[in-house]
Amino acid sequence: MIFYVSDQKETNFMALFVAHGRLIFMFNAGHQKIRIKSQEKYNDGLWHDVIFTRGKNIGHLIIDGLRVLEESFGGNTNAWQVTAPLYIGGVAPGKAVKNIQINSVYSFSGCLSNLQLNGRSITSASQTFSVTPCFEGPSEAGTYFSSEGGYVVLDESFSLGLKFEVVFEIRPRSSSGILLHGHSVNGEYLNMHMRNGQVTVKLNNGIRDFSTSVTLKQSLCDGRWHRIAVIRDANVVQLDVDSEVNHVVGPLNPKAIDHREPVFIGGVPESLLTTSLTTRNSFIGCIRNFMIDEKPVSFSKAALVSGAVSINTCPAA
Repeated sequence: MIFYVSDQKETNFMALFVAHGRLIFMFNAGHQKIRIKSQEKYNDGLWHDVIFTRGKNIGHLIIDGLRVLEESFGGNTNAWQVTAPLYIGGVAPGKAVKNIQINSVYSFSGCLSNLQLNGRSITSASQTFSVTPCFEGPSEAGTYFSSEGGYVVLDESFSLGLKFEVVFEIRPRSSSGILLHGHSVNGEYLNMHMRNGQVTVKLNNGIRDFSTSVTLKQSLCDGRWHRIAVIRDANVVQLDVDSEVNHVVGPLNPKAIDHREPVFIGGVPESLLTTSLTTRNSFIGCIRNFMIDEKPVSFSKAALVSGAVSINTCPAA
């Protein structure tokens, strides 16, 4: 899905989408559905200019200024009206399926730029969901957290209890940012973050805060992947960053309970951040091979992806 707009009941609509590499412009004229389809395929990794118009009794699809496709229609179309919002690159769940086959309702994978509506530029969105800046050139497996901020919430089958091992790799583009955060209702938390290149794990187990840190000799923002591991066994926490290791022994809490709370990756909502944390920024860069207790964690099955996070694709260094 590239573009979609409709009225409230989705009786009147207008859409541009890709199917099998071909561009399809679709809209209604009364009860009739008009469909204008390109002969060529355009999923070739190149930029293309696309203009699509719906006039009083004709529709046009113009691609790269060369191919002009048109379809005329009759009947009384004066009553054709659509309302906000305009959807770009995807639609809200359940939307558009009334008018367009399900395979073409999926979110667009690629770059969109220079959007114009009736000659006026559309520069900012009122809401975005999982939209990242365009990156061209080679990419690789991983999840990309862009500078616009965002986070992933793991599904509840993964939780950080009193005993766990978390291992993952990072390739940061900023030396400060939240890597992982788990928070429980009674004020206990576990937070892992970078600050000026130092990696810190800080937690509260119901008694008090305690933490341990590792600083590498070289910068974490060197374009290479760095392996991070945090191992907790009750009040003992160990932090590994590449080959550097540190640990802390905190106070024992005899009343400790294994809570199943949400785990945030790459950032955390402002309302959940405790005042004692030194970094409130979201992580910028790539994360891959995330594992909890030796089980791979798939971000594409996350409970929530918020903000500018690209699941499964990272720009190569």
